[in-house]
Amino acid sequence: MEFNIFPIAVALLAAAALTWLVLRFFFAPQRGQAGTVSGGRQRATITVKGGYSPSTITMRAGLPATLTFDRQETGECTSHVVFADLGLDAMLPGNATTNVELPPLPAGEYPFACGMNMVHGLLRVEDDPATSNADASSESALSSSSSADASDESGASVTPEHGQTPTATPTHHPAPSPSATPSSTDAAEAERREAQERRNEIKSLTKLVVIGAILTIPVFAATMLHMANPALVPHWMVNPWLQAILITPVMFYCGHPIHSVGFPALAHRSPDMNSLVSLGTSAAYLYSLVTCIAPWVFPEGSREPYFESVGVVITLVLVGRLLETKAREGTGKAVQSLIKLRPRTAHLLNDGIDATNDDWLNPANATDTDVDALAVNDLVIVRAGERIPADGETVTGEATVDESMITGESKPIVKNAGTQLTGATVLLKGNVLMRITQVGANTVLSQIAGLVARAQATKAPVQQLADRIARYFVPAVMIIAIWTFAIWVSVGPDPRLAHALVTAVSVLIIACPCALGLATPLSVTVALGLGATNGVLVTSAKALERARRIGTVVFDKTGTITRGIADESADWSRPSYEQDTVKEGSAQAIAALRARGIRTVMLSGDKADVASRIAREVGIDTVICEVKPDGKAYWIERLQRERDGLSGAMPDSATAPSDRADGSARPVTARNTPVGGSRSTDQSTNLIAMVGDGINDAPALAQADLGIAIGTGTDVAMQSADVTLMSGDLRGVLKTIDLSQATMRNIRENLGWAFGYNVIGIPIAAGVLYPFTGWLLSPMIAGLAMALSSTCLVLNANRLHGARIDGGLASAGGVVGDGVADNAHDGTAGGTAGGTTDGTNRREPTVIVDDRTSLHLSEQSPSTKENHMEMNMHMHHMATADGETATDPVCGMSVAVNAESITREYNGKTYYFCGEHCATNFMKAPQVFLSE
Repeated sequence: MEFNIFPIAVALLAAAALTWLVLRFFFAPQRGQAGTVSGGRQRATITVKGGYSPSTITMRAGLPATLTFDRQETGECTSHVVFADLGLDAMLPGNATTNVELPPLPAGEYPFACGMNMVHGLLRVEDDPATSNADASSESALSSSSSADASDESGASVTPEHGQTPTATPTHHPAPSPSATPSSTDAAEAERREAQERRNEIKSLTKLVVIGAILTIPVFAATMLHMANPALVPHWMVNPWLQAILITPVMFYCGHPIHSVGFPALAHRSPDMNSLVSLGTSAAYLYSLVTCIAPWVFPEGSREPYFESVGVVITLVLVGRLLETKAREGTGKAVQSLIKLRPRTAHLLNDGIDATNDDWLNPANATDTDVDALAVNDLVIVRAGERIPADGETVTGEATVDESMITGESKPIVKNAGTQLTGATVLLKGNVLMRITQVGANTVLSQIAGLVARAQATKAPVQQLADRIARYFVPAVMIIAIWTFAIWVSVGPDPRLAHALVTAVSVLIIACPCALGLATPLSVTVALGLGATNGVLVTSAKALERARRIGTVVFDKTGTITRGIADESADWSRPSYEQDTVKEGSAQAIAALRARGIRTVMLSGDKADVASRIAREVGIDTVICEVKPDGKAYWIERLQRERDGLSGAMPDSATAPSDRADGSARPVTARNTPVGGSRSTDQSTNLIAMVGDGINDAPALAQADLGIAIGTGTDVAMQSADVTLMSGDLRGVLKTIDLSQATMRNIRENLGWAFGYNVIGIPIAAGVLYPFTGWLLSPMIAGLAMALSSTCLVLNANRLHGARIDGGLASAGGVVGDGVADNAHDGTAGGTAGGTTDGTNRREPTVIVDDRTSLHLSEQSPSTKENHMEMNMHMHHMATADGETATDPVCGMSVAVNAESITREYNGKTYYFCGEHCATNFMKAPQVFLSE
């Protein structure tokens, strides 16, 4: 083969120049468009059509903002806008405008993206020069919470009404926040509208696929038969003009949904899969059209049109989009199924009917009314087989209720007078008269829907790598296509131009950036819904990812391991829980945790004999007794420091207690005992989880690496936690770990497919196999592969619906809970070094007595004081006796008011917090805490 240096040099120089232009176009700094300010509120309009225009918005810190999204298209891709740092996911109906209200945000950058994580924009919040120095300490605390590394723990958050078009909030009203979570009515309406839009999309895509197939199949069949044997096809059937007439409608009519998004996305510097398909098919179409009009422009051997490839690629892309749209219907079906279970009518007891006798059982004494019309204190009749219309309490009657849809527990619960009833659960037997206590957004079902919606809007840390790659992916593919064309046209075999075109178009078409963007969000969406239907509510994707790395679980005793029932003989002002009994499932759950090598610790305010008896009964490794009410967070922090190999233990630490002949544990003091027997410097694989239910557990839940609240406990504990177990059963901890493991396994599969598909497919499309096999990838095959790539991810994510998250307890039965499996657990994992076992194969727990009379720094060594000062930036729950104090509105703890205090500004007032976790939760829902 002869080479001409001049054409080669021209081709390579042209490729280099185009590469520079591509890089400059996509990565040159973009100036943001400033929002307008009127009436104390900032406003900006963003057009959604193949991207966000403008893609960068600049706002001022300290003022609420309204972002108006004018969506001038339909389809799955831009149907949602997600602010991951704010936990916000708003639906954007097609060809409509939607207002998204934001509270005053601290200075920083808040990226937003479409629901498929492919179209990106940026909200840049800048300090107002006039007030930037007014409160430096407050601004510093606020800005620290907007770090990109803690995207789902941002200090500012808002959730608009899903499925509705929110209106601008008047300036005299509080800024919207997650306290305005969608009620089940709103969520149901949002689900209905989204389902209708998806049905319209499926109908439209089906029509385009049919038209594309009818016009493309004759061209494709004639071309393939002619290539196999020219005698098989009449010459007129392969006439380029006939092919052009048939494929042109496919290119412009059927391909309109692709091009109308792809080209604007290029113009907005946020190209996606549609952009690559539009570029590839346009190049092939124009090349083919020129071969019809002026074939002499091309050299001999390069005058064959590629109309069949254009038609097949567009049709296959539409088929792939159709399959993906249908498959995506299943990703959110868990929460959608919960919403759909909400009854539409309720039997309202007529006025004047005496509820103290059986008159309420007479159907004539009740009037059917819409559930949305119910109000607090209304009396409602629920009959056997019906669903409870809203949250409330039983006034009279007795019934058996199936609460599995909320708690994940299949065992029916008997309800009688005075017991709580949860809306949408099923009355299996009996009839009850109930009093409504919560309606609308305050019901448990609405809170679950809102929590899951916010959690689905957050990003898991594992997604960060895919996001970084996705940002550069499309420009990189375009550059690869440019150099592929240049190399083939300069040094490739004849016909060079035809080969160059085929390979360049194949590279553009086979690449699938959507696979990278979808890999993590799809799995997270399914997993959060699966957890919700199993009674496990996870507040963020980050918490979902971290749960699998739990190495130590710390349990509160009263109300968590035990039932929380005070002794009848105790003084009402000083309740005692010495006779409190263990909850069903506690021993089974703890034994299963220990069998997995997870260390278990119990915190109790009881005396050593009472606490050790409970610990021995359930199989706890280490029990810390006589813990002061404000000391639980201290012990969590101490466990974390020991795990990290820091100087958290007292300088003269002794070893764990030795065995005693009588088989009982020797209580030892906190001053000379390490909390457990294992120390690991790898924090990422030995996270410490705290499980609690009371208001005094809130600081500990916030301090732990993962806070798990018992859903039957207080609202404050739930607000301070990363996970809520709705049933109150400790076996939910195992469900949480299993859910995390199954989700991360599914995400790894998706990421492996997304990376592997592109890493293998793009080089093959570029022709790397040609020197060895003489084979080039047809654009049609490339289009088929690309069309199916995202669909495969969606189908794989839907496999999570069948994941088992029962911790293996279903197959283990009750044997595990009897301690049989405990022998497999050694002291290195549990911190029970030297512990003995009794005749029932149960280990004696290590018992530590917390004899600290105070948690002030005066009791600590100088080195420990320094370490505590570092920790003080995270936990300020102890206030000095003589200094000014404030009350943490989240956990209720006293907080020292000083320069190091953690603060947040809301409606012009400064609030003080014990730690960043409480501050973050407050900013997610300030109205919830301020109304309590």
